[in-house]
Amino acid sequence: MSGFKRRDVLHSAAALTVGVTVAGCSSDAFEVKEEKGAADAGPVIAVSTQRALAKVSRNIVGVNGAKWYDDAFGLWDAEADAPEPEAVKKMKQSGISLVRYPGGTSSNLFNWKGAIGPQPSRSRQLDGKDGDEVDSTYGPDEYMSLMKKIDGTPQIMAAFANSTPQEIADWVAYMNAPQGTKWGDLRAENGHPEPYGVRCWEIGNEIFGKHQRYWMSADDNTAIKQYAFGGTQRQRGQRVGQPTDHSPKASVSDGEPSQNFTVWYPPVVPKSQVVHVAGTEWRQVPDLSSAGASDEVYTFEPKSGAIRFGDGRHGAIPPQGAKITADYDSGPHAGFVDYSKAMKDVDPTIRVLSVWASIDQGKLMTGKMSFPRLMAEHGHADDYDGMAIHPYTNFSRDLHVTRFPDKRAGHDFQMLGETAAATMVTDLMDEMRKYGKKDPYVAASECGALFFGGERGAQTYTEYSYAMSHVLYMASQWAHFSNSGVAWTASNDLLSPKPGTARTVFGGAPDFMPMPEAIMREQLRDFFHGGGKIVDSKVNDNVEVATDETPLGSSYKALVTTASIDRDGALNVLVVNRSPDEDIKAHVAPDDFTPAGTVDVSVVAGRTFYDFNSKERPNSVKIEKSQAKTDAKTLDWSFKAHSVTLLRFPAQS
Repeated sequence: MSGFKRRDVLHSAAALTVGVTVAGCSSDAFEVKEEKGAADAGPVIAVSTQRALAKVSRNIVGVNGAKWYDDAFGLWDAEADAPEPEAVKKMKQSGISLVRYPGGTSSNLFNWKGAIGPQPSRSRQLDGKDGDEVDSTYGPDEYMSLMKKIDGTPQIMAAFANSTPQEIADWVAYMNAPQGTKWGDLRAENGHPEPYGVRCWEIGNEIFGKHQRYWMSADDNTAIKQYAFGGTQRQRGQRVGQPTDHSPKASVSDGEPSQNFTVWYPPVVPKSQVVHVAGTEWRQVPDLSSAGASDEVYTFEPKSGAIRFGDGRHGAIPPQGAKITADYDSGPHAGFVDYSKAMKDVDPTIRVLSVWASIDQGKLMTGKMSFPRLMAEHGHADDYDGMAIHPYTNFSRDLHVTRFPDKRAGHDFQMLGETAAATMVTDLMDEMRKYGKKDPYVAASECGALFFGGERGAQTYTEYSYAMSHVLYMASQWAHFSNSGVAWTASNDLLSPKPGTARTVFGGAPDFMPMPEAIMREQLRDFFHGGGKIVDSKVNDNVEVATDETPLGSSYKALVTTASIDRDGALNVLVVNRSPDEDIKAHVAPDDFTPAGTVDVSVVAGRTFYDFNSKERPNSVKIEKSQAKTDAKTLDWSFKAHSVTLLRFPAQS
């Protein structure tokens, strides 16, 4: 599986490195050599300093909050009513500036109104993943307290499946309206007089996924229309529950009089419901007062979906242990266009993003599954501000594998998947341009590489999701996204529910141990927080790393780059060497730029591509910094295998 092969492409650059000296350089991190005459052929990193691609965005290195409950896995100190100081310190050190709230799948049924005000008055919440009842301690105001502490950019995912446009428009008003308005005054009453100014909102999370349809149809062609424009959908054999509990136990009778249940997704089309108790259909009545003691009846309220049974005198009591289910027409529900209009009527300055960006076999789905096309065909091309995509690498879906044959394969699969993920994003931009968006606004509100549905396939490389391979994956994503003009990214989850190593930026409370990704984020903090512009950078005659044949190809490019001219006029070149075992010598060739005579260098790498940090080995992956002096414009560098290197060239004054 290992090995190299060069593309049959020649470059014409004659790269010379003259008068280069190294100060404080670790020899295994990089190498600078003085040469006379033409250099050997090799990759050329050509930087066009005058060709701006996009603004540098500190929000490219955002994170997904993932969970709000359980004090956001220790992020919130409920006793102190403040963010955990150690977590704040490490987030700032790692340059995290955007945190998605309240998270992903678990937040699909989040009720924001139940998560504000005094803690004792808050309601319980539904976990959108498994239907369990969870808490509301870390609400919108607590989240904004964290954003203030880290000087962060807020980004909110608003629930679609169990809300209404008015409810989410009220949330916009609570976050953004001034005092003197209903919701601005309530926010002030809760201790926050100034508007928060939340500008970016998503509607739903992965609603296109079969496992996150909620009330919508299992048929893709129907569901995309329901997401866009609303509708009604028949629910069959669905367990009933409680407003904040959809777990299996919530559908079971306890044998007590006057039990109350609700269907999962109200409102309900009147007279469409059929309620079964232990498989037997019971009958709806207007009220229970005239029912006999043994009558198998119930009352029903279509707007709320509330079911009420008798007390044994007026209507029978469902037997203890009986499972209660319902068939019903859920709806009518509003669609994205209704949400967007209601929200922007409250605050026209916000951006409302659609999340219907379906992916299959490592590619963006277009045709009938294209949200931009659907909106354009129905005259709504201007009725969405942008799109959020989750360009995950799903090993089973995209590479058709159920396991890693070995560590090297696990590394290669991630790099192949990263290339495909970057293409998904640019394809979405192209799709939006095709259907009327001249300057498409695209965000990646989740991304990464996983075996979805479990990690049994990763037994030969269990640490793949937090080792150096993962660091290279994420650094490559940010480079590609920066070059493409992606607005922001909420990649990976912020915290693990447990201390120690984890597929997150930090381990869990109380120590919040930085994973290798956090180390790399710290390395790149000044790049993404440095302002300025992303400029064009290309790798000519790149090295191809050969792999076994896969559905995503049989090789990937070793070097990935992005570059910027920061607010101080310095040139910054980020180079990711994804080769698992080969240092690569390349020529860095910026045009129209004269360096001041020094190069600041930082390198993140481990001894191997599968190295990671742990409590026992906290420095296996670390930042190594050094400086080189040079008066040359074209430099010859050796980029270490499986490394992330940042070169900063101050400009000549």
